[in-house]
Amino acid sequence: MTQNLELRPASDALGVEVLDFDAAAPLDEVTTDALRTALDEHQLLLFRDQSLDADAQVEFVTRFGPALIETGSGHKYQYVSNTRADGILGSGRFAFHSDHEFMDEPIDLIALYGVEVAADRGRTHFCNGLRAAATLPTSLRERIGERSARHILDPDGDMDAVVARKDPLADHLPPAMHPILWSHPRLDKPILYVSEQQSDKVESLPDDEGRALLEALFAHLYSPTLLYVHEWREGDLILWDNLGLQHARDALGSEVPRTLRRVCVGGTPVIEFFRGREDRFGRMTGPDPRLDA
Repeated sequence: MTQNLELRPASDALGVEVLDFDAAAPLDEVTTDALRTALDEHQLLLFRDQSLDADAQVEFVTRFGPALIETGSGHKYQYVSNTRADGILGSGRFAFHSDHEFMDEPIDLIALYGVEVAADRGRTHFCNGLRAAATLPTSLRERIGERSARHILDPDGDMDAVVARKDPLADHLPPAMHPILWSHPRLDKPILYVSEQQSDKVESLPDDEGRALLEALFAHLYSPTLLYVHEWREGDLILWDNLGLQHARDALGSEVPRTLRRVCVGGTPVIEFFRGREDRFGRMTGPDPRLDA
């Protein structure tokens, strides 16, 4: 079934809303190709007023690539929830990050569906790393050169903290090194790939100099012209490029119910990443659910 795409900008910084679209309907290749093109051009697709069960969401997302199995249950979805017993990520604030950037192969795409959303609460903030790289001042670009940054996550740490402003994290935590100007594997465009939640050091620079560079990059990356703030409604489906964009979350409070269903494409499943790594963590026998951020 071919569905003609009517697109409306979600913001000046990134994203489009796909109007009058049924994500549960069967899709032909013409419509699928049009959606892929729209995602590559705008990095985020918003579909309002959807009615999707878990299988329908997985079916839609797999038109963009194989869905990850991220838990021992074998399901290709998870619930980001502060009310469900099987929910992850609770109610706290999350600083800007790209999911699984502390792995060598982060997630490619993420889809969240609004199952239960309280009115006027639970905003998600998005930042355009592709546009940040394209608009990077020459002086900052010269300071970056060919350097990489270290990306690391402390499962017991504060997820809303700027890690570069804290004491260095323990070296036994599993990090990844990514070029600060990383070439997007699908688009062949540079991404400004550092984040306040997980980037703590710059390759070949002393800690104080590396932190100063990261702070300058954050000031550019998180400027208002590069941000989109999404106000969730029940029935919203958002699909975004996890490499080209970063996201953050407002704190909810335990009294505000919120459940989003999450399906991901590409990268390394978190359950595989932590399997056999107990020696690096010392105390862990399996993945901490907060690492599915």
